[in-house]
Amino acid sequence: MTLTEKPYPPPPWRSKNQMWMGAFAVDTPPVLPDGLRPLLSPRWVVLGLIRYLEGSTLTYDELVIASLARRGFRTGLYVHHIWVDSEASLWGGRRIWGLNKELATFAWEGDTVRVTDEAGPIVTMTVDRAPRTAPWLPAIAPGFGRLDGQWVHVTGSLRARFGKADLRIEAWSPRFPFQLAGAPRFAVAANPAEVTVPAPVVLGSG
Repeated sequence: MTLTEKPYPPPPWRSKNQMWMGAFAVDTPPVLPDGLRPLLSPRWVVLGLIRYLEGSTLTYDELVIASLARRGFRTGLYVHHIWVDSEASLWGGRRIWGLNKELATFAWEGDTVRVTDEAGPIVTMTVDRAPRTAPWLPAIAPGFGRLDGQWVHVTGSLRARFGKADLRIEAWSPRFPFQLAGAPRFAVAANPAEVTVPAPVVLGSG
């Protein structure tokens, strides 16, 4: 698909979110690029589903497949695949944070969402969308990107009501070398959450 670049807001992006993250163990893990090393076991894959709600810099849905990684003493998520249903988010992600966002549709029916891109279905998954009632807690969300041949690192800040995530993969595309199915080994929900993502820090090309 050929896309025409669209305007996007400058950082920081601030959002009001619903967020579900699950960690899956896979037999064939995605490979990290040169310059990053695995943090913990390379066989762990993180799947994230985020809804950016009204009151956010942009309003859209997002699906992320990532690995825990490190570069020197810096740690964070390295995103292998990321899909959004907003062209402004796509171009902002590519140009600001070096994330290769792609377009997809997110079809919700109750607590179940089916995510599809131009190549076909990606995933059908079910989550518990009920708000959590735990106290608000602060946290950070670090991650790596690749921007103009340079490694970049960003540390998002958030406050959220955290709780166990009832997350289940109902169907997963066979196009990926790693397969996700059923419930993750570990999952957390941040619902509701408030997130601020600043501009990244440039780390270098090596």
